[in-house]
Amino acid sequence: MRNRQMTYSVLIFLFFSLTVDAQEFYIETGFGSAFFEDYRNRSGKENILDDRYSRPKRPFIETGFRFNLYKERVHLNLGAGYHTYEINTDFSVGDTKVPTSYNLSYASSKLGIQMAVLKWRDVKLQVHSHISHDWLTEGTVKYDGTILDIYKNRSLDRTLLRIHKGIALEYRISDAISTYLNYNFANSLVEQNEDSREGESYSFETKSISVGLLFNINHA
Repeated sequence: MRNRQMTYSVLIFLFFSLTVDAQEFYIETGFGSAFFEDYRNRSGKENILDDRYSRPKRPFIETGFRFNLYKERVHLNLGAGYHTYEINTDFSVGDTKVPTSYNLSYASSKLGIQMAVLKWRDVKLQVHSHISHDWLTEGTVKYDGTILDIYKNRSLDRTLLRIHKGIALEYRISDAISTYLNYNFANSLVEQNEDSREGESYSFETKSISVGLLFNINHA
């Protein structure tokens, strides 16, 4: 928990210290899916969740600033977002499997590097890697006609530290504005429960696709 508080403090410091000199502002929206990867329950059993269920795509939005680090090919990104997820799986009661659905909402802050690997005229192919700190803001689980508030009863970790990787295709419309298409894959660090059930651990895996707009805020 102390490490998470330190990460949060660093991200907040960077946000206020860097936005003064920001060169571009971005806003991005899309859809993402999620699953509890490498799940281990309180009894130590691994991978007991069924991943054959559909993975619904739920909307999210992000916004932030981008800073040029090297010749418009390497950038530093600093942003914040709000993400929603629906996870369908089941759990076993004896020989019976009970279908289970999670509905989760997270607020997040994100910091990372984006690099252009190919550039042709006004088009860039970019790869990126980010780290994010995610806070559970709402959460319910539904099974067998029962709905539980898992935020209030702390049956799921309220905070996640996640590593993101992905690829993006960016097109410059003018000197003042660009647009891009982005694919992102992320996993949270597997931790023994920080603030949920004792002995439980998992990696929160997400995949998303999104579109965004970049505004050059220094363009006259």
